[in-house]
Amino acid sequence: MLVGFSGGADSLALLAMLVALGRTGLIAVRAVHVDHGLRPSSAAEASTARQVAARLGVECDIVAVDADRLAGHRGVGIEEAARRERWRAFAEVATAHGSVTIALGHHQRDQAETVLLHLARGAGLAGASGMSSLTTIRIPWWAESDVMGGTVRTVQVWRPLLDAPVDEVRAFAESLGLPIVQDPSNADLALRRNAVRHEVLPALERAIPGATAGLARFAALAAEDEAELDRQAAELLEASVIEGEMRRATLMAMPVALRRRVVRLWLAIAYPAVEVSMDRVDAVLRVAELPGGRRVVEVGQRVVVVVEGDELRLRRRG
Repeated sequence: MLVGFSGGADSLALLAMLVALGRTGLIAVRAVHVDHGLRPSSAAEASTARQVAARLGVECDIVAVDADRLAGHRGVGIEEAARRERWRAFAEVATAHGSVTIALGHHQRDQAETVLLHLARGAGLAGASGMSSLTTIRIPWWAESDVMGGTVRTVQVWRPLLDAPVDEVRAFAESLGLPIVQDPSNADLALRRNAVRHEVLPALERAIPGATAGLARFAALAAEDEAELDRQAAELLEASVIEGEMRRATLMAMPVALRRRVVRLWLAIAYPAVEVSMDRVDAVLRVAELPGGRRVVEVGQRVVVVVEGDELRLRRRG
């Protein structure tokens, strides 16, 4: 079991729990710490993380992210670039040690923050579902042309603390008597998640006590609905696509909510590295509703949907 270990309280609590579980012989545990090099203190934090892991009896891989790798992610901010490289590091270390699962210390408050951020962007049920306790992630999920290197890996991600209140997680971490890395960037209110954490969620809790737990519970309910709608969309996609081409009449006969899912799934299967926004999916549907003619809709990264007659076809422009 590979554990993403920042050295902070949440990942320390998770690592200690899994070490205790490892003593039963059920799993072997290894930690990985990613040093993005974005703060003068990052090297010292990495050293502390390794020392703490050693005191728990765990080996800890330190992965330093090259500045050129961060700069290679065009069109996104430094925070997103760092997140992508962190996931790449997790996947590479997992592969090197034969791990199939990466455990992360996200807890109930993290889930509530994620739900609020997604809803504020106008996300659908998938965004409202927040993070899954167990999921599979393809790395990289971003366009290959935006990264240096191109090996694709699939990893399973486990978040066993997702239902745990943050106060309980932090109290357990502090009870261990081990050094806890404090990330100063967590106090930067210019970062959206920090603003939600320090300002929005506390205001919600004052107005509606238990709001954090309620948002996390909503995410779980939304995830169940999302899974069922995705199952229906997969069945409809199979019925509407013949030799890679989608039948327009079949698509238009579906309820709107399922049309969106079918088109999104069609694009995801054909071009998994292309991130397609919901407004591009809606653009495809608007064009598909119009009779006659040949129309082309750009969905991202030179991938287009061609609507002609009763067919929708996917193409990549040169």
